[in-house]
Amino acid sequence: MRRSLLALIALLGVAVPGRAQPVPARPRPPVTGAAAPAPRTAPRHVAALEVTLRDLALDPLCVAESPVHARCEARVTAAGGEDALTLRAVASDETHTVYLYTPDLARAAPDAPSTPALLRRIAELNHELLLGKLEWDAGTGEIRLSMVLPTQGGLDREALGTMTRALLALAARLGPTLRGSATP
Repeated sequence: MRRSLLALIALLGVAVPGRAQPVPARPRPPVTGAAAPAPRTAPRHVAALEVTLRDLALDPLCVAESPVHARCEARVTAAGGEDALTLRAVASDETHTVYLYTPDLARAAPDAPSTPALLRRIAELNHELLLGKLEWDAGTGEIRLSMVLPTQGGLDREALGTMTRALLALAARLGPTLRGSATP
């Protein structure tokens, strides 16, 4: 009985006279000087994002907007050299994502007569797409193609490369069709 009572007291952390008590841990002083970690100036994955885009033969310009947000942009010329696409990537440690998109794939003025038919076509295409989605900004009329890669478990560079190639291929295929249907 006494042994079980002592075990219960030890479990509860109550001091028992005549018994050795654990010494409480002293808090460690803060690290200062040269050994202190430098504050982050860019999101965790922006360097890997830039390297991956370079590995895809793109020449990205990456800028850290804050310690948690960065943007990369690259201009891509189609094989024939006639159309050029812009690829943008937004890395965020707040949302733990890399948001890839091609801006200004086409434009559709909100009040143009052809806009309802174009929006219907965008909805049909979104239903067919396995990767990505088409977006329309009603304020500017911009139509973009986008994809989102989660980065909570780390940046999967292979997945980023696959998504980037797919996004550019889809934009090259869908862009002329959408621009042909869009309004100025």
